[in-house]
Amino acid sequence: MRDTELYRYLLGVEEPWTVSRVDLDVRGQRVDIWINHKEGVRWPCPQCSSELGLYDHAEERVWRHLDSCQFLTYLHARIPRVDCSEHGVLQVKVPWAEP
Repeated sequence: MRDTELYRYLLGVEEPWTVSRVDLDVRGQRVDIWINHKEGVRWPCPQCSSELGLYDHAEERVWRHLDSCQFLTYLHARIPRVDCSEHGVLQVKVPWAEP
C-alpha cells in the first residue's frame, strides 16, 4: 500500500478528494499531507448549494491535524472556489475544516 493510500484511509479522505502527496520528516517528527480533488467536479455554493463548476483555487492553506503515531500532522490544500450568480466568488466547504 502506498503512503498516499494509507493516509487517505487513516484520514477518511473521500471523493472527490484524494491524497496526492505525503512527506515524512522522521527527524522533525512531522508528516505533511497534500490533498487535491479530481478534475471536472461540480461544487455546491456554500450559501445556496447550487451546483457550480470550478472558478479557481484559493492560495494553499495548512491545517494542523491530530498526530499520526506521535508525529505532528499537517494537511495542505488549495481550496476550490465557485462563482455563484447570487453570492459571488466563494470557497467551497471542506470536510477537514468543519467545526
